[in-house]
Amino acid sequence: MSQTGGNSKASFYNLDEGGTAFDVQYNPKEFRVEKSLTWQEAKTQGNSTNPIQFQKGAPMTASFDLMFDTTMDGANVQKVWVEKLLALTNANVKPAQGEAAELDKKRPPALKFTWGTFEMKCVIESVSVTYLMFASDGTAVRARCGVKLKQWELAEFAGSGSSKRASDAKIKLVDVKGGQTLSQVAAAAGSDTRAVADANGITDPMSDLTGQVLSIPGKSLTSAANAAVSAVLSGNAQNAGKAAAGAAKSSATTAVTGAASKAAQDALKKLF
Repeated sequence: MSQTGGNSKASFYNLDEGGTAFDVQYNPKEFRVEKSLTWQEAKTQGNSTNPIQFQKGAPMTASFDLMFDTTMDGANVQKVWVEKLLALTNANVKPAQGEAAELDKKRPPALKFTWGTFEMKCVIESVSVTYLMFASDGTAVRARCGVKLKQWELAEFAGSGSSKRASDAKIKLVDVKGGQTLSQVAAAAGSDTRAVADANGITDPMSDLTGQVLSIPGKSLTSAANAAVSAVLSGNAQNAGKAAAGAAKSSATTAVTGAASKAAQDALKKLF
């Protein structure tokens, strides 16, 4: 997408529906970007300084204030501007396969925020609104909106020389609700208990899985390949390495299985 330069209006583009979702009235005066990393200290005792080891990186965040003003025509700034911005926080999009969410649970739209040459795939994490000026009849005519964005990325897996989203791999990710058993999760997702257990490295089918994100294997992937993908998505280096090796040695040498195994190993190199 081409940009018109640093003076162009900041805009939000709806990645789920396509097209411009919202153009700001005035560009922000300040723009803050934050990227945090997690480092773990070694547990060696008795040293004045200890080495540290990289663990993971968090999604990038961006925050800024937007000003909206209708003092010229006296229109309601809430109706004309603020509600359009808040509409981008409405949970009206059904998640695609590959997202770590219940398939029947809707989410707000994924966006691309652009300002000049800056672009960021994101979701809105928070919006705070302060009304600053009112007409004689009480109508709000000026508002300041504090906006915080969080980077949006789906895991990507390489296969057959092309890049694909996790949704292209024949797996699903689901959150386990309180009280659900492994067999209930598998049945609801159209799979079987053994396949789900193998794909997620579960040895005790009666264990409490509440709050965990489970990989539901597709028909075209072997259990070893699904375990590799699931381990990578959860950031478990040890299990991912074992699962990737198992997928590579699997007797089912289909192109999909090979792609999943290679994806697990490639993703490990990026994460660790």
